[in-house]
Amino acid sequence: MHSQVFLSIVAPVYNEEENIENILTYWDSLLESANGGTEIVVTNDGSTDKTLGILSELQKQIKKLRVITHDQNYGYGRALSTAIGGSTGEWVVTIDSDGQFDLKDYKALLDKAQSEKLDGVTGFRLKKEDTLIRVVADRVLNLIVRNMFKIKFTDTNCALKVLKGDWIRKINIEARGYPAPTEIVVKLLKLGAKLGEGGVSHKKRPVGLSKLKPFQTGVNFLRFLLYLRIKINLYHKNIIHSL
Repeated sequence: MHSQVFLSIVAPVYNEEENIENILTYWDSLLESANGGTEIVVTNDGSTDKTLGILSELQKQIKKLRVITHDQNYGYGRALSTAIGGSTGEWVVTIDSDGQFDLKDYKALLDKAQSEKLDGVTGFRLKKEDTLIRVVADRVLNLIVRNMFKIKFTDTNCALKVLKGDWIRKINIEARGYPAPTEIVVKLLKLGAKLGEGGVSHKKRPVGLSKLKPFQTGVNFLRFLLYLRIKINLYHKNIIHSL
């Protein structure tokens, strides 16, 4: 049975008072040309600035916008999971809300998924616009992911993905932080989903500051990958019943 909503855009939001109005207004205008019903579902992850107030006002202007609010900051992964859980679309687009990804790139990913009869397509950044240390760290982490999980994807931690709603809503996203996009890819593949990948643009954050702390994030990412590998091994040995 198909949902009345064809496409759901989901994103976590945390302290984006300088950015979020422009981003959501742009998304709304872009979706006017989309085929089928659309919705935008964002999780306000315990923002301490004016983000919640801005989102509340935007809901009056953008009828397709739904806002779910966490009472405190639980982290990127959990906020993304909450937004996904609140979505109803046949297809779900995951994206960040800081303006570094352009939502218009979803169209090529969706076209690829539909034409090749895939369960989803994960983006890979054609050129990552960031500091040198973050670019290098990202490449190293992707190399580790490919070797650890025996997968051939270029950029599993790219936030922009287009996935079938029935698949992505069955995933239990455990990462509270930034490994969540990689966790989604790895778990979907291990559960038998057919995924592809496609290039997407990436640009510098237009305003505001990144919440990312490179060293601590990298360490936590590696810790989570080790946990995920152990869990997948237990799943394949029928010691645990789900991922």
